[in-house]
Amino acid sequence: MTADISRAMELKPVGVVRSPIKDRDAMPIWGVDAQLDIFEEYEEALTGIDGNSHLILCCWLHEADRKVLKAVPRKISTSLPEQGVFSLRSPSRPNPISVTIVKLLRRYGRHLFVSGADAIDGTPIVDIKPYQAGMDCVFSAKNPDRTQKVRKMLPAEYKESLIHEGYNFHGERCIGLALAVRMAMVANLLLGCDLRSDDVCIVIGKNHCVSDSLIGITGARLGSGRLLYNLRPKLKQSSADSYSIFSQDKAIVFRFKKFMKDFDGVIECDVNDIFDIEVI
Repeated sequence: MTADISRAMELKPVGVVRSPIKDRDAMPIWGVDAQLDIFEEYEEALTGIDGNSHLILCCWLHEADRKVLKAVPRKISTSLPEQGVFSLRSPSRPNPISVTIVKLLRRYGRHLFVSGADAIDGTPIVDIKPYQAGMDCVFSAKNPDRTQKVRKMLPAEYKESLIHEGYNFHGERCIGLALAVRMAMVANLLLGCDLRSDDVCIVIGKNHCVSDSLIGITGARLGSGRLLYNLRPKLKQSSADSYSIFSQDKAIVFRFKKFMKDFDGVIECDVNDIFDIEVI
């Protein structure tokens, strides 16, 4: 039966990725802007694609080692424990197919311009599908605890991962997202655990953008009991807009000291310039 299935399988590239990255070791963890050149004979397959903001890009990682069965997430840290490639997003695997969500910036004929592509220049495209939020997004999905993984990350890398997670949920790279990222970095340091853990809850405040971004970063939901609107009685009440990230034995309360109007300014400034922080 296996031999019959193998003979029936046949993959043909439908296009190629034109990327500024030539070496896979130089690929940023969150991808780059790239051009997807679809072959002329498949141009009609692009009909109707323009109405989608995001696409599922499937590529064949032609330079990958197909003999690898276990690996470490090397872009995070080579000291993390080795795992099977089916539990990782490593490019090296028996069938090196990559599945990436990219943002469609614009289309020109059979050429698609996207952001977030993690394929090097010349990578064959296997397929393109529309990303459907109602079908493809499982916000309540669970993954193994990331505490050790986060501890191995450089602060700049962790910051970028938080920006990515908050942006994916909120949809805007705004001041509120930047403020939520700074809160999350402080909370991770003081709580010492993965902020998506079942033991971590958040209390959202008045700013919708900050609240949205905190939900995206922590995965907190009303249904899981991890998302709250009002401060618990043990937390100091204040007329100022406040937010809290807490576990069973510690709570960090953030109150705006100064609401800066520049995304990069919020991301790079001293955290004490923008928040009064209370640890309870």
